[in-house]
Amino acid sequence: MRDDILKLTDILVNEKKTIKEAIKIIDQCALGIAFIIDDDNKFVGVVTDGDIRRALIKGTSLECMIQQIMNKSPISVKKQYTSEEIFQIIKHDDIRRKMPLHGSIRIPVVDEKSRIIDILFVSQNSIESYVHPTGYFHEKIKKIKSVNKVLVVGGAGYLGSVLCRKLLEKKYFVKVLDNLTYGYQGIKELYDNPKFEFIKGDMRDIHTVVNAVKNVDAVIHLAAIVGDPASTLNPEETIEINYFGTRMLAEICKYSQINRFIFASTCSVYGASKTPNTRINENSKLNPVSLYAEMKLKSEQGILELVDENFSPTILRMATLYGLSPRMRFDLVVNTLTIKALKEKKFYIFGGEQWRPNLHVNDASEAYIKCLETPIQKVKGAVFNVGSSKENYKIVDIGKTVKKLIPDANMIIDEKNVDKRNYNVLFKKIEEQLNYKTNYTIKDGILEIIDAVKKGEFQDYRDIKYSNYKFLQKIINDNNHFLQE
Repeated sequence: MRDDILKLTDILVNEKKTIKEAIKIIDQCALGIAFIIDDDNKFVGVVTDGDIRRALIKGTSLECMIQQIMNKSPISVKKQYTSEEIFQIIKHDDIRRKMPLHGSIRIPVVDEKSRIIDILFVSQNSIESYVHPTGYFHEKIKKIKSVNKVLVVGGAGYLGSVLCRKLLEKKYFVKVLDNLTYGYQGIKELYDNPKFEFIKGDMRDIHTVVNAVKNVDAVIHLAAIVGDPASTLNPEETIEINYFGTRMLAEICKYSQINRFIFASTCSVYGASKTPNTRINENSKLNPVSLYAEMKLKSEQGILELVDENFSPTILRMATLYGLSPRMRFDLVVNTLTIKALKEKKFYIFGGEQWRPNLHVNDASEAYIKCLETPIQKVKGAVFNVGSSKENYKIVDIGKTVKKLIPDANMIIDEKNVDKRNYNVLFKKIEEQLNYKTNYTIKDGILEIIDAVKKGEFQDYRDIKYSNYKFLQKIINDNNHFLQE
């Protein structure tokens, strides 16, 4: 099925087809619904992606025929009905309760033989038909969102708190699962938003995860112990969360036929490149040099092993992030150098010749939204480096940019303590295949932190809440102290 052409017959499913075949059609057509017909092409029922997922969680097999779970008393209208008559039909209480506040319900138009000839998109105040007389849908059908409700696992974090806001701005319903290790500051102002739902819980708990994925169309998995230093504090927990928890989450999504699954990986999987002046692409050799990168790589492999004709995960290997966030971090290279230059009037560069790709947290969020809005066939099983080809810098060059914008700060080169990670990454694939473009530069990130400090923010940038490593270290120390007592 081409993603630029959709025929009316593409969303029709024979009642003897399996549930698995029906959800595949629903995912590909991106309308959230399939219309069921019998062997004579007569309209006999409807099924939504939500109907299927509810049935699966109750134990129904994917191999059962769709007729077992379809709605056998669906709404339909005759081709000769006027708009006024259709509105009279949907005013019925049972139908009105199913009508979303935003968006529309899909109602088939049938001929005298009960065969579907058109689909109406009926909202509270309007009726639109998107089907040409030829049986093809209008081009504007592509503007209808196939994903409405998104679960963001780890949505209270540095990236997640920015992404959630962007999703809400775009009218998605956002559900967040987070254990609030670093607090709720990143999302507390979202609690009153009617399109936001929060579940506090541990992603390692299967009951919590099964509950969280109910009634969602897509899952974005950000949760992890993030960063090389933080991951070494408690290696066992890092393996549990970053690998085993990820694998379990992906398995649950596959079982539930939540086939759009986006995983936040890292460019750290490239590790110590032996040819750092050569750009690395998604097919380049992987060489992780930390537990954090190793677990991300194992997670990638575990997720991609689950790909089948329906389950369509996407792997995003993120560049090093920077920029302002409601859950701010000052343990990321651009943010760290900038705040130290501002507050201490000096900052250290360790080595400096290492290449590192960089990405503003706002641009990072847009990559996830781009994946949500791309036809599922184009992102199925795909791995994308996420960043900007213009934002690959040597660490020393990032320092020079900070120095230029904060001239009274002193840049000190330390050549004894050199970070082994060194990778110069190519982002051509995501730019060409998803038409992904970035809007921010390192200069923008530095300037916005300068502006925030001038406004009185981050009075104590050394507070452990701004550092994953220091915060987790305190939790571990406190727990050890408690056990000793």
